[in-house]
Amino acid sequence: MNKQINLGMIAIVMLLLSHAKLYGQHLKNVRSVTSNGEYQAPLWSPDGQKLLFTGHHNDELFVLDFKSNQKVEQIRSGAGIGYMADWSMDSKQVIFREQINHSNTQLRVKSFDLKTREEVELKNVNPLSLRQRKVNPYKSEELLVYINLKTLKLEAKRGEDGEPWVITKEEGDFYQPVLSPDQKSVIVHEGAYMYEYAVDGRGERKNLGMGLATSWMPDNAAILTFEDISLDGHSISASDLYFIKTDDKSKTRLTQSDDLIETWGDISPDGKKIAFSDEKTGKIFIADLEL
Repeated sequence: MNKQINLGMIAIVMLLLSHAKLYGQHLKNVRSVTSNGEYQAPLWSPDGQKLLFTGHHNDELFVLDFKSNQKVEQIRSGAGIGYMADWSMDSKQVIFREQINHSNTQLRVKSFDLKTREEVELKNVNPLSLRQRKVNPYKSEELLVYINLKTLKLEAKRGEDGEPWVITKEEGDFYQPVLSPDQKSVIVHEGAYMYEYAVDGRGERKNLGMGLATSWMPDNAAILTFEDISLDGHSISASDLYFIKTDDKSKTRLTQSDDLIETWGDISPDGKKIAFSDEKTGKIFIADLEL
C-alpha cells in the first residue's frame, strides 16, 4: 500500500516538475479556455473580461466572455475578417475589416455590437490603421499609425485628413506595427527583426532582435513576442513566447514546450495575465503572468 502511495506521489511530483519546465517561473495557472475548434490570435478586451480571436485562416471572429456564459461564440465570418480585428474602447463592440467585392485592397471597416447584434459601417476609420487605435475610433484628431502600402514604410498622422509623416527612414519592407499604450513608441518588423521607433520619427531606431512582437505591457516598458521555427517553410514546427524589456533589451523566455506551439500572445490590460494560441491543437490558453 505504501509503495503504491509513493509511486503515486512520485508521478504527481514528476507532472509538476514537467509543468514547471514547460512554463518556468513566470507563467502560473496555465489553462485552456477552448476545447473544440481551431483558433488563433487572442486579444483581450479593454475591460479584461473578454477575449476576441479568429480561426486559423482569419475567416471567422469569435468572442469568449468570462463574466457571463464563458462559451465561445462565433459572431461573424468572411474572407480575411479576423486580420487586425479589434475592440472598441468600451469593450461592447468588435471592430473589423470587410472585403468589398472579394478584393484584398478594397476594404471597409464595421463595428459589431455584442448586445444588439447590430453592424455599423465606420466610414471615418482607416482600414490600414485598425488595431493601432488606442483612443476613441470616432475621435477626429486621434493618432493613426499605419503601413503605407505603396512604399511599405511606417507612417503616422493626426486624424484622417492630417499631414502624414514617415517614421521609418531606413530602406526596407516594414510590416505589423504595434503601438505602445502611451502612443510614444511603436514596434515594427522588417524581415525577421523587430525595431522600436519613436512615433514622432526622432532619434535612432532600436533593434530588439528576431521575433514577432504582439503586445505591450501597460507601463510601456516591455513587449511580448514569439519566435517560431518552420522546417518545411510553410507550417510552424515550434514556437515559444518571450518577454523583452525595451530599455536594455533584456529577454526572458516564458515557455519551453515540446507539446505546445505557443504563438500570438496578448497581455491583459492590467498586465497580470496573458492569452496565447497553440498552433498544434488550435486551442486558446490563458495564464497568470508573474515578472
